[in-house]
Amino acid sequence: MSNDTRSFIRRAALGACAAALAAMVVPSAPAHAATSHPTVTLAKPGNGAGVLTLTVPATRPGAAPLTIDCTVTPSTPFRYYGGPYGGGEEGLATVECSALVYKIQVDVALYYNGSQVTYNSRTAYNALSATADTEYPLKQGSYQTGARATITTVLGGTPVTSPVYGSASVNLP
Repeated sequence: MSNDTRSFIRRAALGACAAALAAMVVPSAPAHAATSHPTVTLAKPGNGAGVLTLTVPATRPGAAPLTIDCTVTPSTPFRYYGGPYGGGEEGLATVECSALVYKIQVDVALYYNGSQVTYNSRTAYNALSATADTEYPLKQGSYQTGARATITTVLGGTPVTSPVYGSASVNLP
């Protein structure tokens, strides 16, 4: 066998190995589309105390779908001292998920006498939880915190938004 033939066989063997390796590492187009953009269905909006239940389809044949519960909790508004207004009323919103998700966006609003007066939003990536807060100058009246979450379970997945959950109302002198 000549050196030219050995070199040709070596290149052909390396090319075949590279093709086999690429086929193992890079899924075909239909499999890639099915695994990177699963459809997320909202099973029970507002189940009980602000729980958003998401179902993520299985990415492997025979595997069970993953159910993720994300609890959306608005805090009862409370008085704070110092800060940007020299003191005032603050509301917090927390989202806690039972499994790691790609993105959690938590929105929080503070209501004064039934009208929204302030709003804030925070986003956490590759997280189990996220918290946002908002503040308003203290005035006599009734305050309530509203919280909403938008959850994206995987990169490129469909975001699912919860209803707005409200806290207990507080009357301040």
